[in-house]
Amino acid sequence: MIITALILIAFGFLVKAFPNLIAGYNTMSQRQKENVDIEGLSTFMSNALVLLGALVIVGHYVLKWLELASVLSYFVPGIILMGVALIVWKARKYDHNKEKLVDSRFKVVFTVIVLVFAFGSIVYGVIPSGYELNNERLKFSGAYGFELKTEAIESVELLLKDPAIKARTNGLGLSQVKKGFFNVEDIGKTRLLIHSRRGPFLKITTLERETIIINFKEKEKTELIYKAVQAMMDINNGNSIK
Repeated sequence: MIITALILIAFGFLVKAFPNLIAGYNTMSQRQKENVDIEGLSTFMSNALVLLGALVIVGHYVLKWLELASVLSYFVPGIILMGVALIVWKARKYDHNKEKLVDSRFKVVFTVIVLVFAFGSIVYGVIPSGYELNNERLKFSGAYGFELKTEAIESVELLLKDPAIKARTNGLGLSQVKKGFFNVEDIGKTRLLIHSRRGPFLKITTLERETIIINFKEKEKTELIYKAVQAMMDINNGNSIK
């Protein structure tokens, strides 16, 4: 996310220093270029891209602070697409040609950007989740990642059979990969981080009655997390008894 923001900011400075980088303008004839307020256009695009990058950075840390990391998967592509659409629309006023720059080349660029981000979101979604476990928390990074305090876990168990998914409510479902919130038979709303149809599956139930089901392609990794979480629960329960 931060890398994406830095790229946007870098492009912002580049288009101001090198206006020919602006899509469409560099392929215009000299006569067409004379009808474009390139100083105004490059300044506008520079400011807009830097602002867009800054919004991504601020949004990233605010959502992290609010413990809404799962929203990042929607926030970044959404804010960028809306920002690019606004840039394309606002850029019209700097082009005084009869055939507007934005009406031709910018539309192509916008379509390409939409496709790139759509593809990028899918690729990001299927990347295996990372995990981190210590005495206080269990954290999964990546698309639809989340953080859970170990003291908030009520029970943990290993399932051999894959969950029967009835519907997706808010998440990514692509072949074997299931991430986000799904309606699971006999359970209801369930948070999934599933990377393979083959078991085992780690089922976590929290004190607030939330159900989480996780697995990885490597069954050893799933079993390792299960044993680690179980050990942490035993330690916490032992401390509670004392």
